[in-house]
Amino acid sequence: MATKGTLKYRKVERTPQVGKDAGKKKYYATAVQDRTMDFEDFVSHISDHGSPYSRGCIHGVMMDALDHLQELILDGKSVRLGDLGLFSIGMTSRGEDSPAKVTAQSIEGVHLILRNTKNWSNAELKKRCRIELLGGSVVTEDSDTDGGDGNGGDGGGSQSKGDGGSGSTSGGGSNPSQGGASDGGGSSTPGGSDSGDGPTEL
Repeated sequence: MATKGTLKYRKVERTPQVGKDAGKKKYYATAVQDRTMDFEDFVSHISDHGSPYSRGCIHGVMMDALDHLQELILDGKSVRLGDLGLFSIGMTSRGEDSPAKVTAQSIEGVHLILRNTKNWSNAELKKRCRIELLGGSVVTEDSDTDGGDGNGGDGGGSQSKGDGGSGSTSGGGSNPSQGGASDGGGSSTPGGSDSGDGPTEL
């Protein structure tokens, strides 16, 4: 299988506050992104790497696709974009004392959910990249989680429990008890990693 890229990581020191390693100093690997490409850079990358379509054509099609994707998921539909994944909307809700008290006012927020599939699964992504260390120093981070499951700072996140999940949750995940995603896949907990091939919430 052809390698498509090089994923860089750095070493971090954390002291988990909960779980079996609570209070113990541990060291983890966390992903590091060396730059952020904006939309225009992404369009140029496609155009410059063997695409038969002009930059303007790619830009227009992608802008239309993004507009319609948002329109459809905000209308309560799930949209599957090939092997990339299934896009949908989830919501978080405060708990009420009785069913009668659950109304639209109980909903505290909505969030984008992406369930990766097939060639975008965690296991496949790991096979398709080289992994190399960026720098030799160890960065100390505060940790309120069990292990290295949260965001790793500097734009990077880590999962210290292998690659069986579908990706770490960013931006505060939904808890099923709070009215989180219920349309299949695994559930996620705030600041933690998803189980199984569940959603990545963006």
